[in-house]
Amino acid sequence: MNKFFYFVFISLAVACQSRPEAPDTAEVSQMKLSAPEQEAPPTAVEESVQPTVPATRKIVRNAQLRIRVSDFNASGKAIEQAVRQVNGQVANSNETKSDNSIENALTVRVPADRLDAFIDLVLKESIFTDTKTITAEDVTRRYVDVEARIKSKKAVEETYLKLLKQAKSVADVLKVQEQLARIQEEREVQEAELRQLKNEIALSTVNLTYYQQTETALRPEEPFYRQIAHNLADGFRLVSSVLVGVFYFVPLGLVVAGVIWLVSRWRRQRRKAA
Repeated sequence: MNKFFYFVFISLAVACQSRPEAPDTAEVSQMKLSAPEQEAPPTAVEESVQPTVPATRKIVRNAQLRIRVSDFNASGKAIEQAVRQVNGQVANSNETKSDNSIENALTVRVPADRLDAFIDLVLKESIFTDTKTITAEDVTRRYVDVEARIKSKKAVEETYLKLLKQAKSVADVLKVQEQLARIQEEREVQEAELRQLKNEIALSTVNLTYYQQTETALRPEEPFYRQIAHNLADGFRLVSSVLVGVFYFVPLGLVVAGVIWLVSRWRRQRRKAA
C-alpha cells in the first residue's frame, strides 16, 4: 500500500510540473488508472471537468466622461438622481476648487445593462463634453478558463478525499492532506478571481468629472491699458500692505528701544558711582 501511495504522489508531482495548464485532468486520470478500486470511472471525472461555453459573451464595459456644466450644484443633484435612477452607487467623490473652476471627480458603479442610459442622463447636464470614452473588453475566454480550472480542482479534490479514506498509515495521511491543502488553496484563489470577474461583468465603472468655470475664467481678455491700470492698482495695494505690516512691529520696536535706554542709563550711573 505504501508503494502505491508513493507511486501516486510521484505521478501527481510530475504531471503538475510537466503540464501546468491542465494538471488536474491528468492527475485524476492517472490516479483512476492506478487505482481501479475507485468507484467513479476515469471517463466520469474527465467529463465533469470539461469547460462549458456560455450562451452569451462575457463583456466588461467601462466609461470615462468629463463635462462642463452651467450650474455646479444643480448638475451635482441631477447626477446623484441619475445614479439612483439606474440603481448605481458612488464609490468615490473628490471635489476641488481653483481660481478658474470648481469640479467634482466621481467613480460610479452602475449595472452594465444601464450604462448607456446613465451616460445619456449625465450628458443632459453638459454644455460642453471634453471627454467621452466607452470601452468594452471581451473576457469570455478568461471566464470559461477559470470556471474549467475550478471544476478540475474540485474533481481532483474529491479524488484526494477518497484516497484519504483509504490511507492506512500516518505518513500516508499526512502526504494526502498536504496535497489536498494545496489543491484547496489553488481552488479558493481561482474562485476569488471568478467572483471578481462576475462583479466586473455585472457592474460598469464610470469615471465622471463635471466642472463649472468661474467668472475669472469666463472673463474676456482685457485691453492693454486696463491691464496696466490693474497692475498699478495691485502695486499700490502691495505697498500699502507693506506699510501696514511695518506698523505691526512699531510697539515691539518701542519696547526694545525702552529696554536699551534703561540698560544704558543704568550702566552710566554705575560708572559715575565708581
